[in-house]
Amino acid sequence: MSLFGYTILVVGAITCLYGQLRFLAVAYNRNLWLFFGCLFLPFVNLIFFLLNMKATTKPFVVSLAGLIMAAFGAWVAEIHCQS
Repeated sequence: MSLFGYTILVVGAITCLYGQLRFLAVAYNRNLWLFFGCLFLPFVNLIFFLLNMKATTKPFVVSLAGLIMAAFGAWVAEIHCQS
């Protein structure tokens, strides 16, 4: 079961990364300052998403699906965070 969990984790992480790159591509096409803002400041991502919902919904959903898939894979592989 561990191999399955790690596989799902890696596929989810790659999917999340792909969604984030597509989101940054939309920001880059709008404005270079928005691109750097989305890249380095987390709240600019949210503001840009809310203001440009039509263009950013698909990359956001792909990224969110990848994040959920990666979390599920970590849960199946029984990966625990140590503090």
